[in-house]
Amino acid sequence: MRREDTAPLAKGIGRTRGCVLPTPDKREDYFDLVLFTELLTAFIRVKRSITHISDPKEILARYRREIIRLRKVSLTTVVARELWVRSPRGSWQFFRILADRIVECRRDGTIIIGVDHSLAVLEPEVRIVHEEVSPELPVGKV
Repeated sequence: MRREDTAPLAKGIGRTRGCVLPTPDKREDYFDLVLFTELLTAFIRVKRSITHISDPKEILARYRREIIRLRKVSLTTVVARELWVRSPRGSWQFFRILADRIVECRRDGTIIIGVDHSLAVLEPEVRIVHEEVSPELPVGKV
């Protein structure tokens, strides 16, 4: 099944949770859909897999690049980053990318407790902090 066939199915799943806004189909995009629900806004990357994926550790190994790119979306209390994966048999798996780990979710977005894996093997998230920088005086000058 091609990605073009998977995207409409993902939109349908998203509509069961809230309002879905697809993004332009560009290769360099970090996400494919934006999902607006009552509690949060989720930025979602949709992928196909050639086999059923057993756990978040395997997802991290197979989709490392996509996870790194999704992590560029700022994470807040009202923003989530998700990876949705469709197997060849048509089943879906859903994963949420947190600051320090990846967790498996149900179709409705609820986190499955105990099904997670650390993201420590990835480079740390880049956080932009706005600080006022005071210019230092050169040594010996007052």
